[in-house]
Amino acid sequence: MGGMGSGRPSGLGAYKCEDYRSIDLAWLNREGFLNRHWWSTITWSRGGETTASIRVKAEQRGLRLSYRARDWGGEWEDVEELIPFSYSATNFDSRRRWFRCLSCGRDCRILYGGKVYRCRKCFGLKYQSQYEPGFGRALSQAQKIREKLGGSLCTDDPFPEKPRGMHWKTYRRLEAKEAYLAAQYNSGFCSHYGGLLGLL
Repeated sequence: MGGMGSGRPSGLGAYKCEDYRSIDLAWLNREGFLNRHWWSTITWSRGGETTASIRVKAEQRGLRLSYRARDWGGEWEDVEELIPFSYSATNFDSRRRWFRCLSCGRDCRILYGGKVYRCRKCFGLKYQSQYEPGFGRALSQAQKIREKLGGSLCTDDPFPEKPRGMHWKTYRRLEAKEAYLAAQYNSGFCSHYGGLLGLL
């Protein structure tokens, strides 16, 4: 299930969101899982091989999960839980749907887990980017722009060509943003490591 939990199986020793399997409400909605009302299976994979799977079924009150789990070295157990939906008001008299975490009652879009599925705060998780220095985050964002355009991730390489069908205004905006982020990264890198590398 690319983009929604291709990370490795979780455990309480992991502290980054990317280390945990995740169930993203927006992804489920986009893929039509919330309109089916029958059991469907979603899977996680790594290196092209399936590492885990879970059965889900959308009900009026929430999303029902059914899967097998175990503690490290323990026996496998059958787990079935109903994760309630909650709603918040948006503009134009619409509603936005959320998961209601079974442990803390917090509204969230993404559940993380392995043996149980709960919100990010219940597991004390941080995003990978929160472990990076500021200039590292600038590089990650610049690389995402390059990846979106199908080019090299190296900021020293020429900026990728405009994809077919993309408006020039959008392309120029992305080009300017990538240049700004790359400059932020280079400046931060030199300030942080310049003395050690003899660059200052």
